[in-house]
Amino acid sequence: MRKKLTINRQISKITLGLFIITTTILSSCDGTKKVNKIDMKSEESTKDEVWSNTTKGLKLIELNSEKTRQTYTVGIWLPESYETSKDKTYPVIYQLDGEGSLNTSIETVRGQSVSGDLEEVIIVGVYNYGAKSRWFDFTPTKADKFTQTLEVTARDFPTGGSEQFYAFIVSELMPKINTEYRTDNKKNVLYGHSLGGLFCLSTLQKESSPFTHYLISSPSIWWNDREIFENPLPKRAFEPVVYLTVGEMEQIPTNLPAEIIKLFPKEVIINDGNARMTEGITDAYDYLKAQKNVEVYAHIEEGEVHMSSNIPSFSRGIRTLLNGNNRDELRRRSSERPTLPW
Repeated sequence: MRKKLTINRQISKITLGLFIITTTILSSCDGTKKVNKIDMKSEESTKDEVWSNTTKGLKLIELNSEKTRQTYTVGIWLPESYETSKDKTYPVIYQLDGEGSLNTSIETVRGQSVSGDLEEVIIVGVYNYGAKSRWFDFTPTKADKFTQTLEVTARDFPTGGSEQFYAFIVSELMPKINTEYRTDNKKNVLYGHSLGGLFCLSTLQKESSPFTHYLISSPSIWWNDREIFENPLPKRAFEPVVYLTVGEMEQIPTNLPAEIIKLFPKEVIINDGNARMTEGITDAYDYLKAQKNVEVYAHIEEGEVHMSSNIPSFSRGIRTLLNGNNRDELRRRSSERPTLPW
């Protein structure tokens, strides 16, 4: 921590020095006028707001659900052109665990739209209503003994409520968004990480699901001994596009020497062996490819762990889903499995 603080101080000194040098150069340009302060209200000073201003265009509302009997905070973010391009419609990304990573997603799509790498989108982030509510809302079944061996505290609170949460999303939240905002119903994206990824997979298995694209990051496929694979996908009038992803370091590499593996704590080895996170993406890819009624891509994020893999996963995944970027390369790599990581 002390070393980090020292580095931060050095960076601050460098930044201050660059500012002094810059103002000196600007002052000497006309020979007489000195730059004493920056006019924060000038047009020039506000041009960079699009690069870093997460709260711009973000609106928070409270939505009472008759389906779950809970009140959800929902973050609705509108892109830069929404108020000026009155005839334009926008894809909508429905993001789970909104309180944890909505701001990161906003900054990601903002930057990519500015650079032209992604079309502008609306993001709707659903916040969890309680500290442990995601365990109930995101899980399709009640936790059994297998799930409890993974050292999760599922035995201490309710699980298996995803049917009600799904009903809230598709019959209460989505109609409100589609009514009040200019949405492109051909591009509805559902994005979830971890247990949220499990919810995405279970939603994909519903015939009534209105989502056209799924960004599934590090899904908890281990839930109840991988029972998510027991259900086939329904036939639909359209073919959903799915992007699967996981962090390379979410599972102990199988090719590590035995003497190295022994260094891991026993509980880590047990949990790792049961969860099989990275291996699970390979199996999920095979499961979806066998259905023949879904377009699926997969990627393993090199060097990422469970709590960091969602960031590059969202960046690459949303471009792949909406723009088609990387699809040819991902298709080639996917066909080469099981030589992983891709």
